[in-house]
Amino acid sequence: MIKGLIIYQKDDALKNQWFIDKCLNEFNDSIFSLFYKEEQEVLSYIDSHPVDFVINRTRNHLLLKELEKRQIRSFNSSKTNRIANDKYETFKLAKQYGFPCVKTSLKSEDFVTPYIAKSVSGHGGQEVYLIQSKEDFSSFIKNTSKQYIYQEYIKGANDVRLYILNNQLLGAVKRENDKDFRSNYSLGGKVSLYEPSKEMVDIAIKIAQLLEADYIGVDFLIKNGCFYLNEIEDPVGARMLYKVSDIDALDLFIKDIKRVLLKQHESLITIFLKIC
Repeated sequence: MIKGLIIYQKDDALKNQWFIDKCLNEFNDSIFSLFYKEEQEVLSYIDSHPVDFVINRTRNHLLLKELEKRQIRSFNSSKTNRIANDKYETFKLAKQYGFPCVKTSLKSEDFVTPYIAKSVSGHGGQEVYLIQSKEDFSSFIKNTSKQYIYQEYIKGANDVRLYILNNQLLGAVKRENDKDFRSNYSLGGKVSLYEPSKEMVDIAIKIAQLLEADYIGVDFLIKNGCFYLNEIEDPVGARMLYKVSDIDALDLFIKDIKRVLLKQHESLITIFLKIC
């Protein structure tokens, strides 16, 4: 039997019970078994239980690194998780490979107002600020101890997310918000199905390949016919994609995980089926 864990940080788990339940249902059969564990419980659990894989829904790449040392396959990997959850690392990846990206710096003085300040580890539109004056910056900076990046503010840009699974495009969604400079769906943004250009798709797939990612979101800003890499999302949800399409992203993700694991454990499964 191929044994796995689905892992979340507690607060995130409360908002994603449907995701957890579907995974538990699909992975408990004659070949697979899956259990849910909170992030802080994982290492103690694997010390006394055999685990072959994890479906990671945390932003803890150090935990994943430890699991990988123990030969436990993680969906996604620690490399994907580390870079996607550090906005400056994402920017460096884009610059290294020549992908068009939003102008970014660790120094606020590289910009004139208005510009964007983002925590390198923030997600869901949290810890993102529009700095419109020196007073805005002074108020913002004295109330934070986190590391921030600063980015050009591209007013009126379309915000698009591409969902990439197994180096293929699942679908793409455009996000808009008339009441906030942030277009995140969780902050009240409107969503619609979007047809990305071949160039955008090629870059998103190349990013997934470089990160050796199983399933990620790649976010672009688009204005005046030009597009710019903005962020990479891991773990990525699919509420927006479900909202505007019939694409069952989680079902496809589960099938892909099973495909990878069955190939990895092919000899074990053959023996098991003969015994049964």
